Amino acid sequence: MSMPPHHTPSAPGDDAYARWRRLQEQADAERDALFVSDAERDQVCRRLSAAFSEGRITAPELDERTSLALAARTYGDLEDVMAGLEAPAMPVPHPLVAAPPARSQSIVPRLLFWVVGLFTAPFILGGSGLLLFGDGPGSWIAGIVMLVLFLPGLVALYRWAHPRR
Repeated sequence: MSMPPHHTPSAPGDDAYARWRRLQEQADAERDALFVSDAERDQVCRRLSAAFSEGRITAPELDERTSLALAARTYGDLEDVMAGLEAPAMPVPHPLVAAPPARSQSIVPRLLFWVVGLFTAPFILGGSGLLLFGDGPGSWIAGIVMLVLFLPGLVALYRWAHPRR
């Protein structure tokens, strides 16, 4: 396999770095296009006031930057307002999707479910059999009682041992 004549060999990882850098720039551009909230504009105004009180900007510059911050619509606009102040990072937009709850890694709840399930299964099956194939009202009532006593506990134990994602 020959390389094109204009291609110069690169150091290991240069292509990966270039691809990562391109993705970072794309993510930054997408973030800069997101709209900001009033709370984030207020936060930038407070940081501008702090910069003024520290003597890093003048009063006219504070007025100009504050009016620009209040008129800002996107994160890119707010970054332009804070340019040159070496302030902490701009507010980060909160993700719209909440993180799923952490799934229990312990085997104890699942093991407990299976142990209890093995002991209650005969009663659940017996109750189902009496309800379906019983030869009178007494058998049917006994089947219903067995199912009412054992099935909800097993279902609750299952939901505790296997939480939804």
